[in-house]
Amino acid sequence: MNLFSIWELKKIAMRNLMRHKVKTLLTSLAIMVSVAVYIFLNSWLGGMAVESRRNIVNFELGAAKLQTKLYFEKKDEMPSYENFVNWEIYHDALYREGYNSAPRFIFSGTLISASGSAPILFHGVDPKLEVQTMRYVGEDEKFIDFGRWVQDGNFEIALGHIAAEKLKVGIPTRPLRLELEEVIAEVAPTYADAEFIRSLYDIGPTFLDIFSPEVVHVEGNERMILRKSVPQSDLDRYWNLIAATSRNDLRINVVIDIKTVPEAIRADKWNVELISELRGEDVQLVQAAYIFAEDENVYLLTEANEKQLDLVLDAMLRANFSSAVNHVFQSFDVVVVGVINSPAPLPNGNTAYIPLDILQDEAGMMLQGAVTELIIREQDAPDHRLPGKSESSAVITAALKRGLAAQGLVLPEELEVRTFIEYIQDYLGYEAIQTGAPQFLAFLLFILSFLGISNTILMAILERTKETGMMRAMGMTDGQMITTYMLEAGFLGFIGSVLGIILGAVINYPVVETGIDFSAMADTLSGGIGFRTTGVFRSVWNIPLMIGTGIVATLIASFMAFFPTRKAVKMPITDSLRFE
Repeated sequence: MNLFSIWELKKIAMRNLMRHKVKTLLTSLAIMVSVAVYIFLNSWLGGMAVESRRNIVNFELGAAKLQTKLYFEKKDEMPSYENFVNWEIYHDALYREGYNSAPRFIFSGTLISASGSAPILFHGVDPKLEVQTMRYVGEDEKFIDFGRWVQDGNFEIALGHIAAEKLKVGIPTRPLRLELEEVIAEVAPTYADAEFIRSLYDIGPTFLDIFSPEVVHVEGNERMILRKSVPQSDLDRYWNLIAATSRNDLRINVVIDIKTVPEAIRADKWNVELISELRGEDVQLVQAAYIFAEDENVYLLTEANEKQLDLVLDAMLRANFSSAVNHVFQSFDVVVVGVINSPAPLPNGNTAYIPLDILQDEAGMMLQGAVTELIIREQDAPDHRLPGKSESSAVITAALKRGLAAQGLVLPEELEVRTFIEYIQDYLGYEAIQTGAPQFLAFLLFILSFLGISNTILMAILERTKETGMMRAMGMTDGQMITTYMLEAGFLGFIGSVLGIILGAVINYPVVETGIDFSAMADTLSGGIGFRTTGVFRSVWNIPLMIGTGIVATLIASFMAFFPTRKAVKMPITDSLRFE
């Protein structure tokens, strides 16, 4: 450069910062706050997203599922007729290759109690394998608030705490005072038992009912809250008092879907609902299985082997032909033996877990050994780790095939492994909105704060117009003048960014370690707070974002000096020297 080297320009910029200490400090603090807030908000939202996915894996879906291909295509309909048998051989094959797995039969129905009814998503489970694979119950049953986990051979269920509250079974946690007195009258055989139950509750704050406008508080009917400090021995005594009555007795009403090839199909239904909806390659297959009886105006099933019937049935199901599924109503009684309250909303909601073995015969749901899915998780996978390559669909499928080959078996074509990510695509879109909107707002505030900072830089440049003219008169070029001011603003941005990163880390640390407890809000909203978590929201360390935010803030601050300086250097030197 002509007269001034880059090093000299840096020295001038630093000297200017030191000459205006107060302005430098205030501007740096403004940048610090902007950077810290942006870092904290993004880290916190990122933590919510990560925690939600962990909960989905540990408490809802596992890392992957083995299901029929048609089940996955219709998963939103929960087609219980899309099932498979002999799940034990797939479980054994996976275990040989280092994976835990647990069978489930998923179905929907209605639970009826003495106080009302509720639609419920039921999970028929193997109690022991479920404990090994999933975490909503665990070997220590730490997420069973009251009672115990289900056991094989018994007509019993474990129920999400939200459904339990709706059906008024188990221990009420947030009853109105009059509701509590009704429970006491029902379950307390003695005056001492009644006083014992009352001693477990405190009067709760009315703000918890802000989202329940139907609740009207009057004197003598306050909201009561079960104290969190109640010892487990007292809860067990309370539960036993309830279990000794019929309060936990429920009835399940369910429609069993059984897939079958219809013996006869009316001609109008044949043309409109079946043939027109079949895939091209399936039309000939189905037509070959039936003959037309003109006198009855129906298509009758011909004699066919089992393999042909299976192919015809699959074709009909792909076409959503209603007559290929028979609906059988079934009803049976169960008793609630446990109430679940996990960190994930799904097990806590309108969800129930029932032993798989009691559903097999006519007393249950006539499953005959069928399951809708096999939940899969790598053995000894830590709960904090999200599934990686070792739990991908391709790797698990390869492992399953190896395990089956060791037994002289092959994986049927109709079965496939799908990862949890494939099952939560709708949620991921919702998650992107939940995290993206606040992040975009934070970025706008970030930019707006720098627009305010640019005004400070503009005023500083205007105040030093005479000084600018003097430097130019001494031989500094316009480019060198612009560079000097951009370096000065960049140093401001750098100082503010470093302080902002430090402040952001300080704020973020306790939220990473302990989190912020939203359980009271989650209880009030019945778990519906958007993310798949119900209690503590923890932040995460996003080092690339923290460093990137500092770099961007420095560059933006430097760029903010370009236009006002460019305008200043366009002023003739003589005018600059006379500027007041």
